Amino acid sequence: MKKSKTIAKIMISGYYGFNNTGDEAILKSMVRAFKEKIPQAKITVLSRNPLQTSQTYKVKAINRLRLIKVVRCLRNVNLFISGGGGLLQDSTGKGWSILYYLGLILIAKIVKVPVMIYAQGIGPINKKINKLLIKWILNKVKLITVRDNHSKKLLNNLGVSVPSIYVNSDPVFLLKKKNINHIIDSWDFSQRI
Repeated sequence: MKKSKTIAKIMISGYYGFNNTGDEAILKSMVRAFKEKIPQAKITVLSRNPLQTSQTYKVKAINRLRLIKVVRCLRNVNLFISGGGGLLQDSTGKGWSILYYLGLILIAKIVKVPVMIYAQGIGPINKKINKLLIKWILNKVKLITVRDNHSKKLLNNLGVSVPSIYVNSDPVFLLKKKNINHIIDSWDFSQRI
């Protein structure tokens, strides 16, 4: 008897739906890579403007601030991706954005969804509480890729040591490259823990 193939259900979180060209290019790169590699993948994106995101990328999109809806959807995915870009920093957004993104990662872990930190530029991180939260939460994720050596060094200095940390290209550069294919090939979408 053949094993049934599990459909990849992926949720992507980032700074999407704000009409920021760089972040939208990151999302385009990620969605394209997953759709090329796994055409049947069901992708959900957290967005400030779900209608625009859904129409632009042909994905399901939900409002990033509707946390009950986010959690309900999160319970039905088998991979949560946080990235790319400069999400984990406390120098902009009055320092609240880092708590939002770390909170989403923590919720994913609570509902037992594997988490991947994808091609992020980490820092600067100034507040002691944020440094402690990063150490505590990121040591629980499955895989971390960062877009530069400085980010890897910063995470190591903060005590993030459990998942391996890989330096990769910024996702925008992957619009032409196939580097994400290795990550997609090695991911087991049939397991949640």
